[in-house]
Amino acid sequence: MNKKRVTAVILSAMMCMQIFTGCGAKNNAAAVEGGAGQTATESAQGAAGTVTEENAQTAEENVQGTADQDGTEESMTGNDAAEQADSTEVSVPEDGEYTVEVTLEGGSGKATVDSQAKVTVTDGVAYATITWSSTHYDYMIVNGEKYLNENEGGNSTFTFPITGVPCEMEVIGDTTAMSTPHEIEYTLVFSFPETTSFNELNCEGHMNLAYADQFSIEQYGAYKLITIVDSGRYLLVPKGVSVPADVPSDIVVLQQPLTDGYLVSSAVMDLVCKTGALSCIKFTGLKEKDWYVQEAADAMKAGELVYAGKYNAPDYELLLGQGCKFAIENSMILHNPEVKEKLEELGIPVLIERSSYEKHPLGRLEWIRLFGVLFNQEQSGTAFFREQVERVQPILEKENTGKTVAFFAVSSDGTITVRKPNDYVSSMIDLAGGVYSLNGYLEEEDNALSTLKMQMEDFYVAEKDADILIYNGTIEGELNSVDELIAKNSLFADFKAVQSGDVYTTGGNFYQETSATCDFIEDLNKILTDSGDTDYRFIQKLK
Repeated sequence: MNKKRVTAVILSAMMCMQIFTGCGAKNNAAAVEGGAGQTATESAQGAAGTVTEENAQTAEENVQGTADQDGTEESMTGNDAAEQADSTEVSVPEDGEYTVEVTLEGGSGKATVDSQAKVTVTDGVAYATITWSSTHYDYMIVNGEKYLNENEGGNSTFTFPITGVPCEMEVIGDTTAMSTPHEIEYTLVFSFPETTSFNELNCEGHMNLAYADQFSIEQYGAYKLITIVDSGRYLLVPKGVSVPADVPSDIVVLQQPLTDGYLVSSAVMDLVCKTGALSCIKFTGLKEKDWYVQEAADAMKAGELVYAGKYNAPDYELLLGQGCKFAIENSMILHNPEVKEKLEELGIPVLIERSSYEKHPLGRLEWIRLFGVLFNQEQSGTAFFREQVERVQPILEKENTGKTVAFFAVSSDGTITVRKPNDYVSSMIDLAGGVYSLNGYLEEEDNALSTLKMQMEDFYVAEKDADILIYNGTIEGELNSVDELIAKNSLFADFKAVQSGDVYTTGGNFYQETSATCDFIEDLNKILTDSGDTDYRFIQKLK
């Protein structure tokens, strides 16, 4: 098995691992995705009679030595928490994962639950996962439904639906710690934690990324901390949760839901659309005619998406007057730092994305998971990414053809624009079964630029014998024929690929349609393997 196949197998296995991994001693098992296991729901039949606090108190005291005490000091008494919940409107948070406060009333007071619980909201339905201080609770009854213990051998754990946060719920817990099982009535009170200091937050887990290395996402209680290489840190605050005190000045606070956004990075729009979050974007840095992402073009035509100026000259009055709440820029904004400063002065936080800096093409695609987190579409973002990776897995496991591929464009000044050997485009060529023709000819540079200029004479020496030429139609426009290529420079007539008829061009949609990375890999593989299938998504053969 060659290196390429071994890598494909390993990466495939990585995709099956848990998405979030614990990163702190506080909660090593805190996974943001997956939840606490399956909930078993049955009708409560043949259960022992419900007992009151007075009937159960002695028995609970007798078995207290077998129950582990949490020892966490509650921020308020159960009564105080209940009063607060009663006075606050119950609401279901946006889809996502939350850490909430939970208090327990009833029983003898000997058994407790962990002071924090995980609440997962999926399709507008909230589920809470609580853990008791005892191993002896075998089931709970919530709203007439029975839920079985999910953590045999450890402290009893249950997942069940709740009405929202904050809320107060009457429940029944069945304990086997007495001589006979007994059902005991309790009251659970769920509420969001009071404002805390950022310095008191602890990392509970992080997102497991398969390919991307330009960002990371960590879970800090109810909050997520996004770190983007050379761009900054961003604290994502869920709806209904207070912004922590003492947030460091270098961290940008993003409060959900993120709506009325100004999206300048055109390569990101396709990923946002694929998560189902286009409605969160109101302003764009491209005009309707410049969009290859059809959803964006349609939204502009319908007046749902508004042109608000290019990245270096935004319409501040428009953005401010129509309630822009955040901006997504790419690294080009760093050439105009005054624009970023002005947006921030107006109260518009700026996130700088770096998806184009990913060396691995599937790493660039994996940024859809970040945008899924931003817009409370985490499940759809991750699902799309996994589906795409599975599509190309058979291609990744094939032997490399050894055929060389040149990927280039001719600039208006006659110079040749090529991709660096360590770029995601050259990586796509390799994954598709080819060899990027400039590998070994150009040194891999560590600077951020993904392209470089070559004089035609140097390009001729390096690429004359390339098996396949692919013209990048996103820079100076698409080509319609081989003659058009030769018209740009007569030396192209001597190229091996020109003489053999293996010349292709990309469409103008190549850069913007980021979600179709795997389509491009499939196109390349068809060409490299001479499959006979000429139904290409991004590539057109020139005659």
